[in-house]
Amino acid sequence: MRRRAVLCLFLLPLVRAQGTCRPTPALTEGPYYLKEVPQRADLREGLPGIPLRLTLKVQDAACRPLEGARVDLWHTDALGRYSGVNAPGVFCRGWQATDEKGEVAFLTLFPGWYPSRTPHLHLRVEAKGRAFTTQLFFPEEVQRQVYTRPPYAQRGMPQVGNRQDGIFRADLLLALRPEGEGFAAGFTLTLPF
Repeated sequence: MRRRAVLCLFLLPLVRAQGTCRPTPALTEGPYYLKEVPQRADLREGLPGIPLRLTLKVQDAACRPLEGARVDLWHTDALGRYSGVNAPGVFCRGWQATDEKGEVAFLTLFPGWYPSRTPHLHLRVEAKGRAFTTQLFFPEEVQRQVYTRPPYAQRGMPQVGNRQDGIFRADLLLALRPEGEGFAAGFTLTLPF
């Protein structure tokens, strides 16, 4: 019997690894989500700022891509303002439906900051009749590059660093790569359902 128990212990991790993916941590939606925003890929609306191309892949807990999921993205403009909340309009907001690979791509701006938070992006995914929300964060070394350039430079560096932000999670940090005058990043969202 002891051998059987040991054998089961060795096999169990292999069985789990074959059909499951580690879920993306859920984080607070925040007070600034708006449902009535345009379906679009380009969220910039002619605003000044450093371009950010974000490609997202959405998959379920069994690692299968989710087609037709609604993915909302929203964040502040370069000056730290949310559209529809402390500035008119719907800039830096939009949604798309995932394709057959579970993917969407947005072209937006590197976000600004506001006093109580580190720079971040908000994401909300609706799939299978359920909603999932999280946030994505930026490496501080990239923030130092961005916030010395116009129009960000007029506000300077964020007052709250990643580690001082009560919501920040290192596993939700974007790996950014230079792309033209801006940055690009990809991230896979694994829903817990």
